[in-house]
Amino acid sequence: MAHQTPDLIVRRRYLRLDCLLLLLMLSACSSSDRIEQQSRTAASASQTVLMALDAWAAGAAPTVYTMDTLQSIGQTLADIGAQIRSAETSEPTEQASLTKAVNDLSVAVARAEAGLRADDRPEVQNAQQDLRLASRSLATAYAKYFAPKP
Repeated sequence: MAHQTPDLIVRRRYLRLDCLLLLLMLSACSSSDRIEQQSRTAASASQTVLMALDAWAAGAAPTVYTMDTLQSIGQTLADIGAQIRSAETSEPTEQASLTKAVNDLSVAVARAEAGLRADDRPEVQNAQQDLRLASRSLATAYAKYFAPKP
């Protein structure tokens, strides 16, 4: 007689327990994939902000365009931070480091945007330095999160 797996009733449908376990394993993998994708998007967003600020500082990008870019990316970073924070993971310490790095990026973007609004070049330059530091922190947190585990 073949091995029979108990069934589970979900919404009036029978699911074999082994299929349910497979779905759970796939969702666990996808959580890590989401964290990886969101981390990469945050890194890309931070580079975009730095390029936009460099163009603004060189007089090659208008202030309004640069502020709009920063505002859009600031919202994206806030969303990314929330998604990373809410993901289920077996690496809570590393997840917290990623979340903090993304939050630091968000704060630096908001600071740069405020500097642009006030036409305060030194504030924008300080925010650029904060962005670079936060980008390095994100890279470090990413490497730790996805490093092979013993």
